[in-house]
Amino acid sequence: MIIVQSITESEKKLLNSLIRNSRTPVANLGEEIGKGRNWVSRTIKKLVRDDVIRAYVTVLDPAQVYAERNTILIIKTNPREIGVSEALLKMPDLESLDGVSGEHSLLGLFRFRGSGAFQDFLDAIDGAVAKSGSGEYQLVQVLATYKTHGFRVKKQGEREKTISPKDWELISVLSRQQPNEVNPLPISQGELGLRMKTPLSQPAVSKAMRRLEERGAIIGYTIEPAFKRYGLPIKFFLQIKTSPGKISETANTISGWPQIWDLHRTGADYSLFATIRTGSVEEYNTFMRHLYQNVNIIDTNSIISLEEWFVPVV
Repeated sequence: MIIVQSITESEKKLLNSLIRNSRTPVANLGEEIGKGRNWVSRTIKKLVRDDVIRAYVTVLDPAQVYAERNTILIIKTNPREIGVSEALLKMPDLESLDGVSGEHSLLGLFRFRGSGAFQDFLDAIDGAVAKSGSGEYQLVQVLATYKTHGFRVKKQGEREKTISPKDWELISVLSRQQPNEVNPLPISQGELGLRMKTPLSQPAVSKAMRRLEERGAIIGYTIEPAFKRYGLPIKFFLQIKTSPGKISETANTISGWPQIWDLHRTGADYSLFATIRTGSVEEYNTFMRHLYQNVNIIDTNSIISLEEWFVPVV
């Protein structure tokens, strides 16, 4: 039997800091939690080795970065048919994938950048679902994102709707990195520049990142932890129906709640789609009672995640 050790309070504080900003310098992390930089470096390496820190993630504003569309895919398939999930995990536009309870068994979020990517996605989905024998799936279009990876997407004034191909290349390299014991820290700006097709110097990368941050295309930097080890083993997808004309008001109100990690507006009857993470089912029930104190919420539908796949870093 494999015994999984729980993380210490100091390690939890370090993870909290990394979730808020994973690109904080090691010395600054030590100051935040009252530890030396050597302890921070050793502990990050340990957390990477133990698969507690699974990936470094750059949090992006979907409205600026993804030119085509964002789609939630819900598939009805036999849970024993692992071929469908394996096929989905190989798709480059996949952001998250869960095995869920209820009528359907798989739920994935896809974001598309390149021209024609959505049509290629539809062709791939048709092929994957055809192999499952069920042939049933739903596509729910995401119209707006209010929160992603625990970061609120701030509504801004007039701005460029999409980023340039050069900025997209930089973001593509930076967006998701899987660390290891040899390289346990986020990719440096110097290394980021070397990985681009046309290499950039460290100062040029720093300037480009700062510009993307200022315009809000890059919202922040975080980690993807092993949520069970982090103390948030319960994950629900929550569909929310609001009073007419109250979608944005409701979304802006609840997006600040810490239990909500992702919040989208969709074209479905239940117009808000949230990802909720809690430490227990009891905490989720408390969250729901709090939610229903909002008079603009008419109805909800909860879908529990039974299995959360780690999306491979390409």
